[in-house]
Amino acid sequence: MSSVFQETPSQLIRKHRNIYRFGGAWPQVLLWAVPWINVVVLTVLLVLVHGKTTATAGLLFDLPHSPIREGAAASLIAMLIPVAGENEAGAPDTLVFFDDDRFITSNRDQMDALVERLRQRTAQNERVLLLMADKRVPHGEVVSIINLARDAGVERVNVAVKPE
Repeated sequence: MSSVFQETPSQLIRKHRNIYRFGGAWPQVLLWAVPWINVVVLTVLLVLVHGKTTATAGLLFDLPHSPIREGAAASLIAMLIPVAGENEAGAPDTLVFFDDDRFITSNRDQMDALVERLRQRTAQNERVLLLMADKRVPHGEVVSIINLARDAGVERVNVAVKPE
């Protein structure tokens, strides 16, 4: 005699209830944790990248303070920085950075090259110069660069200051 055993509907449901689950309990925990692991990893990477971009090595450039808040758009930018060397007068040398080149104010050939570069740029209708001079640069050096710019055809020279 053969007896046919028939499963009840509740037994069928219990038998097939794991059909849509992946693995056991540990894979379920890992699948739940993956988005949170991604959030933590991305947060750590963003903090590391942000620290690298904001704390880059550079040159300390100290503009003088001023309560004046006026300004103008300038297409020509020159930066003056004092350096450790001394010129023939015994004063510290000053570097002028303009158009990705540097010029030493005590070298007459380099100053002529700076004037020529300024003339080339003023020929392109760029006639406003923004002069960023460190406060340790002697006043006479700043005035001589302004005079060189005027000789090269610059119509207006704006001196950058640090707002208070």
